[in-house]
Amino acid sequence: MNNENDLLIRISPESRQIMVESTDNGVKSVKEILPETFLECVRNSIAREKQRVGSGFLPQNCFHVAMCEDGAKDYCIWHPRLRADISYFGTEYNDFPLPRLVFGVSVLPEGKIYNCRLGVVRDEPPRESTPMYVYPFSNVAGFGLCTGNNELPVYKNRSTLATLPDYLLRLPNNNDSFNALHNKLRLGYRDLLEHLKKKDPAYYYSDVLVSNGKTLKDFIRG
Repeated sequence: MNNENDLLIRISPESRQIMVESTDNGVKSVKEILPETFLECVRNSIAREKQRVGSGFLPQNCFHVAMCEDGAKDYCIWHPRLRADISYFGTEYNDFPLPRLVFGVSVLPEGKIYNCRLGVVRDEPPRESTPMYVYPFSNVAGFGLCTGNNELPVYKNRSTLATLPDYLLRLPNNNDSFNALHNKLRLGYRDLLEHLKKKDPAYYYSDVLVSNGKTLKDFIRG
């Protein structure tokens, strides 16, 4: 038995008519509606689950992730340590002091990485407005990090990307993209490394780094 508040819909395929019948205080009324209007009403009445895109488990110290149309993901990682083991033309500099670094990398669905980036930021909690500096060493042009012919790891488990900064810093350094104008002391690469190897990381900010006029927001945008 129909309730008085029910709507009765009559569909006539042959005439392509859709009639809506309603009753109000015993008075019956009939109205024709367009098929497109009926279809839109049905669509709007269906409860849909919200469409979400999951990032997956993020690597430690990741402060930004972006999803790409090709399925790749861009990660920006805050390097927690102010020291690393580096090398320059066969000379090892273990536990070498560094300014605060951030890394950017794109990862394909199968875990292959590309578009490696490296930047120097003020040593403070990260914000979009955090100032950035020119990287004072080699193999970085703008933010782009050249990894040469070195084979990079495959990161099928994205949470292990936290190990990537140390891996990249351990790659052998040469003179590519080095410029003495990128440090306030105007020292050559070897002299700069020898000068800095026993300094405190804070020394970079008082005596070494040159501003590039960028902020962390620029780095995130790539």
